[in-house]
Amino acid sequence: MDSIIEITNNRDSDEFGISIVATIAELIPSCSVCLFQYNEFPFASYKSIVTLSVKKDDEGIKQFQWNIDVPQDTHEYLDKNIDHLLKLTVYQSSQGVHHVFIPILIEGKIEYAIDISSEERFSNKLDSILAITKVCENFYAILAHSEKDSLTGLFNRRTYDLKLNQLIKKQYYNKKYGESVENEKREKGKAGATWLAVIDIDLFKQVNDKFGHIYGDEVLLTLSQLMNHSFRQNDLLFRFGGEEFVIILEPISDNDVVKLLESFRAKVSQHKFPMVGKITVSIGFAKVADSVHPKSIFDNADKALYYAKEAGRNKVCNYEQLVASGDIFEHEEEGDIELF
Repeated sequence: MDSIIEITNNRDSDEFGISIVATIAELIPSCSVCLFQYNEFPFASYKSIVTLSVKKDDEGIKQFQWNIDVPQDTHEYLDKNIDHLLKLTVYQSSQGVHHVFIPILIEGKIEYAIDISSEERFSNKLDSILAITKVCENFYAILAHSEKDSLTGLFNRRTYDLKLNQLIKKQYYNKKYGESVENEKREKGKAGATWLAVIDIDLFKQVNDKFGHIYGDEVLLTLSQLMNHSFRQNDLLFRFGGEEFVIILEPISDNDVVKLLESFRAKVSQHKFPMVGKITVSIGFAKVADSVHPKSIFDNADKALYYAKEAGRNKVCNYEQLVASGDIFEHEEEGDIELF
């Protein structure tokens, strides 16, 4: 009960997921727990979000290891049986490891799933595990309504403010106190930095005027699915409002962020949208730094987006590069701001 009270104190889905995995791991002496997110596009698949391994050392003390790799035989089983994993499933892997797979439904649709594995049977813990997952279902539904955009399923504007502030705060304290920031398995290239990109659908009003809002909504939904498939596991995707989307990418090198955003722009331009056909997007992006106010970071990316639109649309533009070339003027902060 103490664990359930603790996990339901969370108001952020990422922190909530970590608490779920940790709570389940406490029940079983030696196990691995994986929290997955279910994706339908471009094909049904499970993507791992949080993983935790618990083993006892020689003195019988539990050792916790976060963000372990999901075993290949687990991936293979999920991929092979994905159409049948609609309820609690008990199975044994090719390596003889015992598994319990539990889908988590929100409003009747599978959104997440938990896979628990151990070399020893743990069927005596199933009732407790199921009770926890039922709480998870109910609480995830509450969080989904507050965090997600109802049409696309991406994070909403309110969550954007929360996530960006959390990120900048973490960067600030890491620099100030020299604390190591948890890798979270995010890809780190040379001179990796955090970036904020603003994406806007070109001439979207013409889509609504010509085909109607139903097909306009279909374009927004399809674009969000393309975003989910194109960006990395820990990149944060938001529908900011109307036809505007925001991505927080971290960390990634200057060259790689251009390649990633250009690849997405090209993918959108080549995709055939239902009824509408071809559309394009313009993208502006800027570096996220703890010394810059969150609103200024967005404004910088938005200036780059505006430049892309003025330059003919269907382009990717970097704020810092445009400033360096003299194409736009740098936003000046009024003195040093102590954010935290």
